[in-house]
Amino acid sequence: HIHGGIETVEAPLPVVITVNGSAAPCRPRNAKLVQKYKHAKTATEKQQDNLNYSDLYNKRNYLNLVEWSVTDVNGDLAQCGLSGSPTKVKAIQNIVFQAKENKTLSGSDSEVEELMKELLANHTIG
Repeated sequence: HIHGGIETVEAPLPVVITVNGSAAPCRPRNAKLVQKYKHAKTATEKQQDNLNYSDLYNKRNYLNLVEWSVTDVNGDLAQCGLSGSPTKVKAIQNIVFQAKENKTLSGSDSEVEELMKELLANHTIG
């Protein structure tokens, strides 16, 4: 158990790492990118916001999102918006996953290989 610290471990791949159940939940693998682009906005969104982040947008050009209009994409205005949409959204639900899955392996090579295939297939690793 490491009190208030970080342990860096190197190992050849494939590797299975176990973490104590009392550890903090893992961040999504793209958490750093989500944080990096958290304030990215289009010109229209910046005009609607009451907050002034002009220095931030000047220093970090990647936060300035390009906004396209119907004419920019050679679109048909009659097919845009709610009236032009072939489908209508009836409801939106937020789904929160709370159950955590665990597996107990005997340690056989075949079980470890199957677990690695499963983790790669659902993009948990790799």
